[in-house]
Amino acid sequence: MSSQLYTALDLGSSSIKVIIADVVYEKLNILGVGIVKTNAIKRGNIVDVETVARDIEKALEIAKQEANKDIRSLYVAVPSIHTHIKKSVAEIKFDNKHDIDGRDIEEVIEEAKILPLPREREVIQIIPDYYRIDDIEKITQPKGMTGHNSFEVTGNRVLTSKTHLHTIYKSIEKLRLDCNETFVSSHALGELLLSDEEKDYGSVIIDIGSGITTVSYFEDNILQLSQTIDLAGEDITRMISDVLNVSMKRAEEIKVTQGHSFYDMASDDVIIHIDNLEEDEEPYTQKELADYIEEIVEEIILRSFDVLRKAGINRVKGNVVLTGGTTLMPGVLELTRDMLKKMNVRIGTPKIIGANSPELSVAVGTLTSSYNIETLFGYQSFGDALLVNQDTNSIFENVESVEEVYISNKNTKEQEDYYEEDDYYEEAYEDDNRNGGIFGKIKKKYSSFFE
Repeated sequence: MSSQLYTALDLGSSSIKVIIADVVYEKLNILGVGIVKTNAIKRGNIVDVETVARDIEKALEIAKQEANKDIRSLYVAVPSIHTHIKKSVAEIKFDNKHDIDGRDIEEVIEEAKILPLPREREVIQIIPDYYRIDDIEKITQPKGMTGHNSFEVTGNRVLTSKTHLHTIYKSIEKLRLDCNETFVSSHALGELLLSDEEKDYGSVIIDIGSGITTVSYFEDNILQLSQTIDLAGEDITRMISDVLNVSMKRAEEIKVTQGHSFYDMASDDVIIHIDNLEEDEEPYTQKELADYIEEIVEEIILRSFDVLRKAGINRVKGNVVLTGGTTLMPGVLELTRDMLKKMNVRIGTPKIIGANSPELSVAVGTLTSSYNIETLFGYQSFGDALLVNQDTNSIFENVESVEEVYISNKNTKEQEDYYEEDDYYEEAYEDDNRNGGIFGKIKKKYSSFFE
């Protein structure tokens, strides 16, 4: 019997990623990776459907050729913009004695999707929290249990702009591909990068991409908050372009090859050579440029915790995980640790050969989420054991230290506390008064975070 394929699509602001994988002994096995640069997505929003469809097709073809597989459907990571998370309850009824299986779980989750919606909102996904069978509550693993009257799910319903989601669907429909399921990128990151303990205790993921930074907060083992900030890696590139008076393309090259985000660790010996210097003008050093880069990265971290504060999260008891392509820049981790002295901070990277880069975290997390939901519904099939593919054209650094991603579909801890029903509404971040003295003001206001 052949292995079941999983294909993930990540619509990033600067590039589109497609990953094809199967699962061997409950471990992801990467078969193909396709990455294509795009100019048709701005700050997470598709602005040119035709171009995005072509770029998705290019990325898909690259991945298919590498995997030597034909793909007819995929799972889609929806950028976490315009998101609104609401706790919801849905129920299905039984006429007589009934043993709960994956089809019942799928049916009750579908019921949650069709609950009344605010105008201009659409459901990305339902994240189950716990279940009730008749009078038995707080069930985490309902499969195999017997019900007589009703089966209920309580979970977080993730909503987004209807226009945003339907534009994504339109881009995929042009390729005659089926969309199996959509996952909000924040949830996919949590499935990949956080342990059950971290999700339960209260942890933050800050995904610093090209066009947007996504802030995700997990507590009680479920995604509680997902919001974005319009400040990310592209803004660093634009700043370098302005400071050095070079093109955006050249600024991106300088950022990738010589950029450093922590002034204290940057070097005076690294000279940034550009062609447009005047005869009496000294070239910039890495340390001088780091002074500008550090300011933007610092503001990203400050705004991320401002998002948490506005949502009523005044203390993060768990860990802070940084991910996204911008975290590949030297100094991001060290600067953040210097700012968040009370917290454990790490870089979150997929630990899997062929996709071991933070820029692929959302795509690999989507693979993890797709396997988990098919396991929940009972759709997964298992094939013969295969060798984990190491012959891939997608090469990232430190491959020798990478291990396969283990896919867990078991809850090891029963939840004991009921999460108070709260609505988290998307808040536009005020851009006014963001000039002189902002860092000192925010640090003073939120000193409990940064001491």
